[in-house]
Amino acid sequence: MFNSSPIETWDGAAAFFSFAGSAGIWFWITVILCIIPLFVTLKTENHHETQHKFRSDDSDSTHGVEKGS
Repeated sequence: MFNSSPIETWDGAAAFFSFAGSAGIWFWITVILCIIPLFVTLKTENHHETQHKFRSDDSDSTHGVEKGS
């Protein structure tokens, strides 16, 4: 069973190359593509956080939104 290969000799065998050698670049591209949305989300959350902070003279729960608007 272990010696059942149809290949009798390796003379003239050629090497076929694929993208396996460049797997590192695909890893880093994937990492970057996963990190970019995190930075965009963080930036957006910080922007909206600053818009909804309490004003120092506003003691009610309107979060800086004018009453009646």
